[in-house]
Amino acid sequence: MKGPGPLKVELGRSRLAAAFVFVSHIATASLVAFAPVDAMLRAAAVVAIGAHALRALRTWALQSAARAVVGVEISADRRAVLIERCGRRCEGAVRAESYVGEQFTTLVVRPDGARLSRAVPILRDMLPEEDLRRLRVLLRYGDASTPS
Repeated sequence: MKGPGPLKVELGRSRLAAAFVFVSHIATASLVAFAPVDAMLRAAAVVAIGAHALRALRTWALQSAARAVVGVEISADRRAVLIERCGRRCEGAVRAESYVGEQFTTLVVRPDGARLSRAVPILRDMLPEEDLRRLRVLLRYGDASTPS
């Protein structure tokens, strides 16, 4: 008997992610700005934090960067395909480190042939409620007998 087909979801932009990125980077830059080190070093660190904030906003919250994950396909055998904005598809295995929570889900995928895994944070406002529920159920109760 054949199992259900893969779950295909499209990730949308997230206001919660944008707020999180903004607040966390402002707090970090504020701490660094008042650190007891040379002023030039503090200024360089604050600029680097600002650049990282822009990259995080484009990649995660606004999903306008080429490497931003805009779609996910997951099958019951814990195989996933990450679809990037540029059209690139990364196929790999869903890792046991993936986290499923009520407000926040992290999908951790190790692409085939790669040494490092790739984490995709998913907030509740990135998907319709029914798609998010199906994704969480599949991640939590999918076939864990296959090695990850």
